Amino acid sequence: MDAMTPKLTVDYKSPPHKVIAFLRSGRDKLRSKYAALRVELRRAENQVCAVTNSREMWEQRARLAEAELAEFKKSQ
Repeated sequence: MDAMTPKLTVDYKSPPHKVIAFLRSGRDKLRSKYAALRVELRRAENQVCAVTNSREMWEQRARLAEAELAEFKKSQ
């Protein structure tokens, strides 16, 4: 080969078992992080749904109470 041609193979200094362990631990940490985020997101979505349903129920009860009050005032 020429002195001008770049070397195509690279001699790595880290042993493969250490690189593999490092990459696996990083992958596992990422998976657990995003699994926890998915749980948190699911919990937040359920909370939003519950609050929305509760708000709708209370609005309906308030409208019924206002209608009853208006009807009561008309009758007096």
